[in-house]
Amino acid sequence: MHQHELTFVLPTLGGGGAERATIDLLRGLDRQRFRANLVLFSRSGSFLPQLPEDIAVVDMHGGGQYDLRLVWRLAALLRQRRPSLVFSVLRYANMVTLLAHLVAQSSAQVVVNEQNLPSAEFQLFGGGLLKAWFLKWLYPRAALVTTISQGISSELTSTFGLSKRKVCVIPNPVDLTRVRALAGAEAEHPWFQSGLPVVLAVGRLHPQKGFDHLLRAFAEIRATLPCKLVILGDGPQRTELERLSAELGINNDVDLPGFQANPYPFMRCAAVFVLSSLYEGLGNVLLEALALGAPVVSTACPVGPDEIITDGVTGLLVPPANDEALAQAIVRLLREPELRRRLSVNGPVRASEFALERIVSQYESLFCELLVPR
Repeated sequence: MHQHELTFVLPTLGGGGAERATIDLLRGLDRQRFRANLVLFSRSGSFLPQLPEDIAVVDMHGGGQYDLRLVWRLAALLRQRRPSLVFSVLRYANMVTLLAHLVAQSSAQVVVNEQNLPSAEFQLFGGGLLKAWFLKWLYPRAALVTTISQGISSELTSTFGLSKRKVCVIPNPVDLTRVRALAGAEAEHPWFQSGLPVVLAVGRLHPQKGFDHLLRAFAEIRATLPCKLVILGDGPQRTELERLSAELGINNDVDLPGFQANPYPFMRCAAVFVLSSLYEGLGNVLLEALALGAPVVSTACPVGPDEIITDGVTGLLVPPANDEALAQAIVRLLREPELRRRLSVNGPVRASEFALERIVSQYESLFCELLVPR
């Protein structure tokens, strides 16, 4: 059987949902049909040890955001390696890859993967007009744009003028077998043995994740109910969140133990799992929490969570940036064991629809379709 040469491109293997999904996809690919390698702008990130051993890594030695040398380095690599298909993940990598493809005049098919809602990112980080122009100019040059949710797809076609034929929705996968096996370990935190309910959140300590709203909501809850809050993850907002926690007088009941390579025992033991994001692309951690039967409260932020969760059936949905509604939903779950039990039963069934094998098979079909000469 002919093996197709695939080059995957990512900025780093930092601990986010996009990186986790890429590693899972690389692990799941059929080795008989595809030979894959991974280009990293910088060979760094907490997920590096989890990369399958047979995946060769090329380090581009890039220097932070907007390093234009990466375009020339990647173009040289495309000319030298001549892969059949290039698959890039995250917008920065997508821009660099499409520019490099142009410079190299490469014949490779380029598929770019959009993991977030462009308008929400532009609003948060600024520079929206220039970035939007760049996106409108570059994305149509890809053979295909895959998005992880319907919401991102709709925005790319309606706001950024991409042809509907060019966009395809494939959610990020969940490696259910791996997640469930890892969840069997001990949740190494004294609060999970304390007898008090633990509310859990997992994500980068970054304004996108809305952890300031979660802390304010938790302060309301804590005033009436004895419970604890654990937020797993690292990021630029740590000092700010610790300061807010002290101001609200809840720092004895809140812990930020940092990034955990294995967050799954925490998810399995949590009384309530919370996603408090202001925007998402899909919400990978929601799928992992559902897979482990954690009762979930999530913001119905743009976009993704309301494509995963049916309110009252597989979780509770609340408006983003609404501390009051978030507090009420968490309290409701803590006070209603029957509702918690129902969500715990329905969650894993929903998560199974995002199983790794299903998603990998969709990607393999898509790659083959692009690589078979018509």
